[in-house]
Amino acid sequence: MSAGPIALFGPGGEPLRGLALALAEAGHPLGLATLAPVQAEEFATASIANELWVLGEDHLHRVLDAADPAAASAFLAELEDRFGPLAAVVVDPGPLPDIPFDEFSPDEWLPAARARLAAPLVALHAAAPLLERRGGGTAALIRRQPPRAAAGAVLAAALDALPQALAAELAGRQLRTVALDVSTGPVELLSALRS
Repeated sequence: MSAGPIALFGPGGEPLRGLALALAEAGHPLGLATLAPVQAEEFATASIANELWVLGEDHLHRVLDAADPAAASAFLAELEDRFGPLAAVVVDPGPLPDIPFDEFSPDEWLPAARARLAAPLVALHAAAPLLERRGGGTAALIRRQPPRAAAGAVLAAALDALPQALAAELAGRQLRTVALDVSTGPVELLSALRS
């Protein structure tokens, strides 16, 4: 993987922060985008962007709804316009809800499913043709510890199956999909992206 830009989608915080700093130190310009346009994600990703700015690292930060195909595609197009062809995309779905089934209303479930499942799918879908146009690249999904509660466990099961299902579906194409464990440190994450 050359030092092209890497898109990071997620709610902010760890492990996205450590990965962003390791990738920037390795010479990659970064695009940092939220999964949902909510205040907590805005502040958490802005904190990472501020660290990158202080270090003088090239980056682009946007607060967006990554489940919106137009927003995800526009963000990636802006990243490529600014820094060149996309080298990789990493999606951190963030912590999954661990709320008991009978206490988790559809008003909570639907936004959680949109941010934690639909947004990663849309972000990966938007990045795939850009990575292939470049001649190949890596699409990585960060795996979180599955919650015990039913609603969060359903999301975790779908996210756990995604990298392997994509790898099988995209076999023979120049797109590598990997699952990265949330407990993996930034150095190991960077190594997984490069291999």
